[in-house]
Amino acid sequence: MKKFLLIGGILGLMVLIVLGVTMCGVMKVANDWVKEKEPELRQYVQMTEVEQNEYVEKHMDELFRRVDEYAKGHSENAPKDQREKWAEFEKDPEAKAASIQLGRSIVAALIMASDSITAELSADDKAKYENEANDTEQRTDAYTKFMKKYKLTD
Repeated sequence: MKKFLLIGGILGLMVLIVLGVTMCGVMKVANDWVKEKEPELRQYVQMTEVEQNEYVEKHMDELFRRVDEYAKGHSENAPKDQREKWAEFEKDPEAKAASIQLGRSIVAALIMASDSITAELSADDKAKYENEANDTEQRTDAYTKFMKKYKLTD
């Protein structure tokens, strides 16, 4: 019985170490990406809301690259019917607005991940970006609703 507990403890410790190293690697990649984008994010916080929306729209591919359906639908290898559905989706003003709102939440989360940028924000601006970042789930739901409408997801 002691052998099993000892082996179980060692395996459990190894799993924790592997998870810790993996998470550190993921966090480092994310932090490196935020540092790389920091000049753009600094400009973003100086923009008007209209300019921010234009920024989000212009950088949609980069911001949404981890949304699986988006990436598949915008791939050169995507089936023609899938690309056509995305084209319809992107023509819908409400779907476009939902996309921009979700993109704003993603950018806000990136801004909040940068200690050097948040240190320079006023209390009002910091609260604004915190709220936008916190609205990600709600905005994702709105975006997903339009994806379902255009049969881009299940």
